[in-house]
Amino acid sequence: MDKLQAMKVFCRVYEVESFKLASDSLGISRPMVTRYINFIEDELGTKLLQRNTRNISVTHAGQKYYQHCVSILDALEEAESEIGDLAQKPKGLLKVSVPMDFGLTHLVPLLDSFTRLYPQIELDVDFSDKRVDMTESGVDLAIRGGLLGGDQFVARKLCTAGSYVCASPEYLERYGAITSLEDLQRHNCLLYTNTVTSDHWQFTNEKGEQGSVVVSGNCRANNGGALARLALEGVGVIYQPEFLLSKYLESGALVNVLPQWKGYEISFHAIYPQRKLMSQKTRLLLEFLQEHL
Repeated sequence: MDKLQAMKVFCRVYEVESFKLASDSLGISRPMVTRYINFIEDELGTKLLQRNTRNISVTHAGQKYYQHCVSILDALEEAESEIGDLAQKPKGLLKVSVPMDFGLTHLVPLLDSFTRLYPQIELDVDFSDKRVDMTESGVDLAIRGGLLGGDQFVARKLCTAGSYVCASPEYLERYGAITSLEDLQRHNCLLYTNTVTSDHWQFTNEKGEQGSVVVSGNCRANNGGALARLALEGVGVIYQPEFLLSKYLESGALVNVLPQWKGYEISFHAIYPQRKLMSQKTRLLLEFLQEHL
């Protein structure tokens, strides 16, 4: 039995924690997956996986063996990829996951330029604020903002964005000026629900002192762009990143109501699976984004 293939099968089972998911993703039968695992365990003379009818767990030996398998398989793939890259232009499908608002405002213009540079690379872009499982979805590169969490991927920082509390001039004329954090408690604040602290707004002043306020309002949404549109219509006050608000602040359609307070900063990273060797086309997109962002 092919030991390299058996190592690949073991790594896949380890990563998805399921014989069925491993067989589906590898395109082989579940009994064949079992045969490969048994072969490896017989060769090593120890159990790598403990399994029952419901789930599997990895033994200490399995964890150690996985680390060695990853190094071996990545080195082999890197060698094959490097030699192949010498003779081929970058091409093929590249799956990318990006946040909705940041993707629309910052990445769409760049992706257009990228496809002009590399016309044989096919981009499959998923615009969503929900975080995808990169192992199961097959995403090659994901852009994420804020806290990353987890350790199964490599992160490369792209840029950082600040944030502002804004309202339209019409709203402020109708409901009164906002000059302090306490004033926010009597205003209709539009809440962003893709965060656990949507009604708890935190700030830092010029002296580095922390300030916070609990706010409320009659409208909430899971999309910052939608909240910005509502603020433009005079519905309420928003607390959103500058990449959503800068053009409205420049035109005067929205007003930064608390310039003395610095809002949160959100860092955007490009991430890719730790297990997965970065392909040429993925590396080209990452380098392109790092340069332009």
